[in-house]
Amino acid sequence: MHIKFFFFLLLNCFTSLLYAQDNFFPQLPDGLGLSNQLEYSYDYELKREIFENWFNLDYRYNIFSAGIRFDIFQPNDPNPAISRGKVIYADIAFKYIEAEIGDVEEGMKVTAGNFYSLFGRGLILKSYENRNIRIDNNLLGVKIEGYYAGLKLIALTGMAENFYAERKDILHAVDLEYKIVNDLKISGSFASNDPEEDVARTMIGSIRIQPSIWNFDFYGEYGLKRNNDVKKEKFKNAANNIGEAYYSAANFYYGALSLVGEYKYYDNFIFGSYDGTIIYNNPPAIRKEYTYALLNRHPSPLNQNNEKGFQVEANYSFASETFLTVSYGETKTLGSDSYYQKVLGVNQPVRLQLKESFIQLNHTWNENIKTIAAFGYSEERDANTKNITPILENYFYIDEINTIKLIIEHQHTTDKTTTEKYYTDVATLEYLRSPLLSISVVSEMQTKEPDPGKTIRRFWNFIQFGYTLGEHTNLILLIGTRQAGNICIGGVCRYEPEFSGIEIKMFTRF
Repeated sequence: MHIKFFFFLLLNCFTSLLYAQDNFFPQLPDGLGLSNQLEYSYDYELKREIFENWFNLDYRYNIFSAGIRFDIFQPNDPNPAISRGKVIYADIAFKYIEAEIGDVEEGMKVTAGNFYSLFGRGLILKSYENRNIRIDNNLLGVKIEGYYAGLKLIALTGMAENFYAERKDILHAVDLEYKIVNDLKISGSFASNDPEEDVARTMIGSIRIQPSIWNFDFYGEYGLKRNNDVKKEKFKNAANNIGEAYYSAANFYYGALSLVGEYKYYDNFIFGSYDGTIIYNNPPAIRKEYTYALLNRHPSPLNQNNEKGFQVEANYSFASETFLTVSYGETKTLGSDSYYQKVLGVNQPVRLQLKESFIQLNHTWNENIKTIAAFGYSEERDANTKNITPILENYFYIDEINTIKLIIEHQHTTDKTTTEKYYTDVATLEYLRSPLLSISVVSEMQTKEPDPGKTIRRFWNFIQFGYTLGEHTNLILLIGTRQAGNICIGGVCRYEPEFSGIEIKMFTRF
């Protein structure tokens, strides 16, 4: 094991234990905050070690605040989409200073250094960090936020890291939101990049509206994209726009019933750097995100250039003991009249990219037993599979502190390319002693029959411990083997290969 792993593990444990004893260690100064996230894994089969650590230090005094994030990757995940040029790395990767005057009614905030920003729901700009999928497209520059008489203004200029951990592409963006009344807001966003190379900049903009009437909430946004080079080369100056997108969502609540509907249309609307390694926008994917392992096994990543679709969901509470959720969604590629196909110079029919339906029934039998029965069906084009997945989950409440949870997942998969059919089973048995301890045993079996009469079974098994140290640190230890799979959040997916070894995660915050 790496010596740095032991150092940080001991440091986190020691610090947490000290803080657990109120009279032993002094409290942090007012305004000072610390957090640390450590992840270590060693794969016995591949003889591969991965060590990652993020340490955050923030301080606030009066109207000023500042902070840094110190990253160590020794080494990082070998996947180049994750490492982004930081295979062996130790440096201050995020630093900022901020001044805030007034409040959200009438005020102003100025940030210099590294920062994140979100316009609306990400159709134009979503600069964010998510360590589960290893996304960090923070901007280095200046951001100004202003608030006055129902107006909210965000203006920024910054640079994000590309695939090689270099900041070259300059992004300029502005967002203006006006609250006409409490139940109605209108907004507009604009962004453009300034590539280092001598090429035309890409400009992207949108307008959005957010009314709320009675028990009905609505969100709608429409955007256009322009680039003079593409306009000249692909459209012979016959069209001003080279991309178009719109997204809408509606929520309705009435008594025990709630309805949610979403629609998307993303046509050649990826907004990124000239080298294609930075994506600035991440609109709603309109894909259901599941908490169960097998339902996430065959994902369909978001494609801002070539998809349209919808998703509807209904929730109904029959009584305090019974709750039902039903959802259905489809995503398709665009037709031959789309900007996307015209830019590529192709003529392809509309194809189904993803179809998914899900039903879940929660029922509490008594104060000691609760059952969740779920069923999922999906067809996705990337791996060209059809999946049927029934799930049964039971909670056994021994008392107010001790709980046992049992989850049984079964999935029947049909590979529509090879016509091969196989099934996978996952069983999870978990003991929880709130709020300090959790122990999970997970076993997975995959059964295939590549040739008639020849059955092949593979097994993966691991045990996972979770423990709370003091009041500030959570420790997670995994030992065993784990099947390959995908982690998808917001339509962005990260593939995790098969694993056999030990994995430790520690989260500390003060």
